[in-house]
Formats: sequence, C-alpha cells, structure tokens
Amino acid sequence: MISRISHACLLAAGLAVGSFFAAPAAAVASPAPAPSGADSLLYAAPYLQDMQPGSIDVLFQTRRHAVTWVEYGPDTTRLQRARTLVDGQQAVHDVAHRIHLSGLTPGQRYVYRVCAVELLENHAYHKTFGDTARTPFRSFRLPAPDEESFTAVIVNDLHMSAKVMDAFAAQLDTMRYDFVIFNGDCLPEPSTRADAMRMIAACADMARSDEHPTWFVRGNHEIRNAYSSGMHTLLGNPGGRTYGAFSWGDTRFVMLDCGEDKPDSTWVYYGLNDFTALRREQVDFLQAERRSRPFRRAGRRVLVHHIPLWLNTDKYQPCMELWQPVVSRMAFDVDLCAHVHSFGYLEAGSKGNPFPVVRGGGPSMKGATMLVLVRRGKRLTLHVRDTEGATVRTIEL
Repeated sequence: MISRISHACLLAAGLAVGSFFAAPAAAVASPAPAPSGADSLLYAAPYLQDMQPGSIDVLFQTRRHAVTWVEYGPDTTRLQRARTLVDGQQAVHDVAHRIHLSGLTPGQRYVYRVCAVELLENHAYHKTFGDTARTPFRSFRLPAPDEESFTAVIVNDLHMSAKVMDAFAAQLDTMRYDFVIFNGDCLPEPSTRADAMRMIAACADMARSDEHPTWFVRGNHEIRNAYSSGMHTLLGNPGGRTYGAFSWGDTRFVMLDCGEDKPDSTWVYYGLNDFTALRREQVDFLQAERRSRPFRRAGRRVLVHHIPLWLNTDKYQPCMELWQPVVSRMAFDVDLCAHVHSFGYLEAGSKGNPFPVVRGGGPSMKGATMLVLVRRGKRLTLHVRDTEGATVRTIEL
C-alpha cells in the first residue's frame, strides 16, 4: 500500500491514479500512466502562504505554461477573479504561479479554486490555447484582529521521512487547527526545481496547506544543493525574505533565518555564502519589529527559528552573539527552535533565557515531535506530541 506522502509525491510526479481532480483513489502498488489533457496541467494542490491582514497568497505550479487565475468569494455564487500582472502583463512566462488575494475581510471564511488554461503557443501576434483545468473549491479563513483563539502546528527536521510525515498526516486528519509552521530542514537540499516542487507538494499535502496557511522557516539543510537559492520562486515568505513576522489575531509570530551551522569560510561553501551579513540584517529587523505597533500591541508573542540560541550544541553559535541582546528585551512568551534532532526544554531563567525555550525533535519515528500551540483567551499552552499521537509533555506558557 502506498503511503499518503508517497501518494502525494506520485501525484506531483505525474504518476497519480486517475484524475487529479477526483477524490483520491485507493493506492496501488504500481502507478498508472500519467493523466493527460487538463487533468495533468496542474502539478499538485495549491498552498496558502504569506497571510497578512486582509490578504493571502495562493501558490501552485503547472506542468506546462498556462494562463492562470483564482476564483474566490464568500461562497460559490459570489465569486471574483484574481490574477498576477507583471507591469501590465499577465504572467504566463513560468510554470510557478503566485496569485495575491486582497481586500479580504478578517474573520470571514472564503472559498476559492485555481483555474488554468494551457498556453500551447505564445507568439508575438498569435496564441493558441488548450484545455481548461479547475480544482475543486477549497476554503480558508483569516483571523480577526483581536482574535485570542487558535491552534497552530509546528514541525521540524522532517528531512522528507515518509514514515514520520505519514504519522503526522494521520494525526492532522483528525485535528482542528488553523495554520502550520515548518521550522526548518523539512525541504532538505533541493537539487533541482522539480526536486523542490516535489518536496513542497509532500509537505503541503501533509499539512493540508490548501486550506491552512503555511509558513516554511529556512533551516541549514534548505540552504544546501544546486536549487537552494531558487526556493524563493516557489515559497511565499513575508516581504519576500526568509525571515519576517505575522500576526494571528493579537498573537505575534517572529521568524528568523539562522543561516548555515558553520562559518562562511568553511571550504565546502566555496566562498558562495555570506550569512554573516544576513544575520546582521536581522538585527535591524528585530529592532524595528520590537518598535512596531503589531508587536507592541500583541497579547502574546512567539519566536520561531531553526538553530537554537540557548539549546544549541554546535561549536559555532553566531546567532547567540548577535541576536540574544535584542530578543532578550522583546518579551516573548516562548522560543521554538529545532536542529539538534532531540527534544529539549528550558524553563525561563534556566540558562539566562528570559522566556521558555522548546526544541523540537528529529526525523526518526522515536524522536520526531509535533508541537501543538493552543491559545484560548489569555491561556497559551504547548502540547508536545510524538508520532503515535501521544502527548508526551504539556507546557503552560
């Protein structure tokens, strides 16, 4: 039997059983031939990213060049269209698509679907169009500005382990949650664009990112391999950067990019890295964020980054030196980190940390963790779950 994550990878590779738009068929041991026509035009399900007040981005890829748009509205009888224009032209030059939905009402649920028409010929004075593909309608909701209730899921260091991802996918299928954060090393070492698309499709399928806004925090393994610098074409990060912040209601989330876990001068980087400058750039970001109105007015604050500050076992720890003086003054309620492949917890004040620190586990079935952050009113609770769905620790924040 093919696992759910393996099935998602087969879908993305064009090896799905039956139509992409039909309900998932029973998995089989050997894949059927790739679908043809409109059913093969869309690479995989769309995924929601870069949620901001009143807006969200819908990302997806096509197998061939296509004219694409998104139909969305409060229900299927009141739809409007959104498309991507580049200096007055509709973007049809690439198979990677990002469509911005704006003017959304916080707290309102919306339905949407992706539409695509294959562009068979695209000449200066002649164009030929093919079949039209439409996904099923999906839905999403943006939080209200003063919302004090959510359930967030944070996973890390999956390293594309199908067993772990299937175990977490099974849990998410039975849970009610609002959004997902992949906290690094979940899209490891992308060798080509196709490889990156395959991994994103598998993670998005696990998280059901077509209906749950999703953020990908970059870990050190996302930085490595031939296509690592091209990942921004497939991901919708806040402000187009690999670090940033967003608010879910009145809870502020701040995400940082720690860069590599070795000095820029390490021979294996061949002089192509300058994460020292990126880390210094984030000092300015943190100082500006600390002064910003969304951060100052937030009822709760969460720091998210891949390589730990206070629970790091590496010899090379530049982030601690640069960032600790700033983040220590930012009144976070919790610091969520990863990287070491073992769960760890520090109570506030244990090692000079002014707030609790929680480090997610690794990619093995015995060591992987799913962090479920739940806010209900003023109460903020972190549940640490293993691959079997058992809660191994509950932390009141």
